[in-house]
Amino acid sequence: MSAIAARKLRVYLVEDTVELREEIHFGLTVLGIDVTSFGDAAGLYRAMAAQECDIVVIDIGLPGEDGFMIVENLRSNQSLGLVFLTSRALLEDRLHGLGLGADAYLVKPIDVRELAATLRAIDRRINVTTVTDSKPGWMLDGWVLRNPQGIELVVSETERYFLQIMVAASGQIVEHETLIEAFSKDDGDYDPHRIDSLINRLRKRTEQAGLGNLPLKSVRGMGYVFTK
Repeated sequence: MSAIAARKLRVYLVEDTVELREEIHFGLTVLGIDVTSFGDAAGLYRAMAAQECDIVVIDIGLPGEDGFMIVENLRSNQSLGLVFLTSRALLEDRLHGLGLGADAYLVKPIDVRELAATLRAIDRRINVTTVTDSKPGWMLDGWVLRNPQGIELVVSETERYFLQIMVAASGQIVEHETLIEAFSKDDGDYDPHRIDSLINRLRKRTEQAGLGNLPLKSVRGMGYVFTK
């Protein structure tokens, strides 16, 4: 049996609804996961200061510091898994959460067995990546686009939103229709050609800033894929 399979997965759960928190806590424990649960960010931070975990499962609508803010504070730890578990199912929220660096965005209600399977899959991926992947890739850190050599470019609001969508779907094709829907939600007369202009402008700015070629590939007749 491998070391990854043999050790017990340690999870911190942040959920402010007491009944749901207890239900998830109990269910994951029965399934063999070591769970410690909290009702807010303060409790989580105190626990992490004393002992780190493998994965944090976070609700978004929390008292005080919300789930998005928690992930922003924790994402610098590359060996820590981050999972949103929330009732907020809007596409914009999903893209924002994944764009912040979360490994998964799950919507309530969810079967605890699916949650446990997701957590174990993330844990396997993190451990394999930690051992084998020594080459950094492109990343979006807030308003900064950074290439593998650490060269940075401060992006605009529109560029940031586009990159959040592409980075969240890294390695997968994002269809033209998906991008148009994302950008036209507040503008019924949105011109789809503006996306092509945005991409061309971003490519040019990336090259001029010394970052090299943006790892964004066009898939004819379908959309774009960000390859990192």
